Amino acid sequence: MSQIALPLEQSPSAEQGGYLVTAANAEVHRQLQCWRDWSHHTMILIGPEASGKTTMATVFETESQGLYLDDAAEQEDTDIFHLWNRANSEKKPLLLVSEKPVADWGVLLPDLKSRLAASLYREIGPPDQAMIDGLFQKYFALRGLTISEDVLRYLEKRMTRSYAMVRQLAKKMDALAIETKKPINLAIAKSALGFLDASDAKMEI
Repeated sequence: MSQIALPLEQSPSAEQGGYLVTAANAEVHRQLQCWRDWSHHTMILIGPEASGKTTMATVFETESQGLYLDDAAEQEDTDIFHLWNRANSEKKPLLLVSEKPVADWGVLLPDLKSRLAASLYREIGPPDQAMIDGLFQKYFALRGLTISEDVLRYLEKRMTRSYAMVRQLAKKMDALAIETKKPINLAIAKSALGFLDASDAKMEI
């Protein structure tokens, strides 16, 4: 059971902490490359937990020499407003990052509302299979491990399809591999799924 190859574009390389690009985030990736064309020099990036928003933002910051604000939904209106004005004054692109859509930010400042409404808005989509496979492979490759196609296909049919679940499963399988001193195999994948399913069941009680 050999490791399958990554059929994905990476920007930059995985060894440098880069993010994977698939259909799930290709449009976001394209817009981050086209920051010179953003309306009012600003883009709002929305995405679920563990979807790579912060990594994409740091790569953007390096490549564009622009500004970005993480967890924008949790910031004060005045702080976002001043940063928006600074970006436009300095003619730098501004990336506002959040898990929540703008409608849930609770913005009260009228001038900020109008500016956000006029800004480019993009969302990272749910992970497709190429993204899920790639994230698992990247996680284990950075630890000098491999994950076989058999294990990936086993997980594909049984796991909750979310970025957060990929991260949780990878960490649990990694811990079990260390504990049992075995490679990532079907038994470890089954145990990790069972452990997380049991944990979720306890939380629901």
